[in-house]
Amino acid sequence: MSPLATSPHLPRRHRRAVTLIEVMVALFLLATVMLGFLTAFIQSRRSTEASVLNAACTSLVYGLIEQMKGLSYTDLMPSFTIDSDAPSSPVNVRDNPPYIRLRVNQDLSVWLRVVNSTNAAAPLAPTTTPSPTAAAGAVGGGSGAIDNWIGSIPLSSVTGTASQNLNLNLWVWVDNLSNVGNDVSDVKRITVIYTYSYADGRTTRTVRNREVFLRTRYEQ
Repeated sequence: MSPLATSPHLPRRHRRAVTLIEVMVALFLLATVMLGFLTAFIQSRRSTEASVLNAACTSLVYGLIEQMKGLSYTDLMPSFTIDSDAPSSPVNVRDNPPYIRLRVNQDLSVWLRVVNSTNAAAPLAPTTTPSPTAAAGAVGGGSGAIDNWIGSIPLSSVTGTASQNLNLNLWVWVDNLSNVGNDVSDVKRITVIYTYSYADGRTTRTVRNREVFLRTRYEQ
C-alpha cells in the first residue's frame, strides 16, 4: 500500500469514517434481531410452563380417578354415611353427603361432593365439556354441578427457582345406568370435569376438561 494512502496529511475529502447515520442503522438492525430472539425465547418458556402445569394437573386428576376405580361400589361410590372427619367449614361438607373421600397427597384428603342420579333414563352428567367460563350451576341436568375446590397446590416452575399455585376445581357426577329392561345391571357412569388456572405472565389462564369412566359391581 502506498504511504500516501495512510498519510495524515491527506486532504479531508480523501478520508473515510463511519457516520452517525450508519451507526444508528446498525444499532437498529441489531436491536431488531435481538428482539426477535427475545420474543421467541419468551414464547418458548410460556409454552413449556403451560405444558408442565397441564401434565401436573392431568397426573393429579388421573391419580384421583384411579382411586375412585378402587372404591367400594356400594358403600363408597358415593358414600351416603356422614364422615366425622369431613370438614365442616368454610363449606359444610360433613353433613351434606353423598361424597367421595380421596387422598390428594400424604398431607391432604378431600371429600368430593357429587351429583348422584339413580334414574337410568335421565342421567344428569353433561355429555360435552363446558366452556371454561361456564358456572357450575349451569352445567348438567337438575340443579347443575357441585363445585369442589381442591385447594391452591404449589407447583415448581420450569426453572425450579420459584413456584406458583395450581387452583383446581372438580365437578363429579355419578349416574346409575342400571336398566333391567335393557339387560344392564349394576353399572355407574362417573363423569369428572376438572378446571385449573395458572399465571401466564400477568394473565390468568383457565383450562377445563372432562373424563368419563364406568364402574360395575363385578369389578370387585
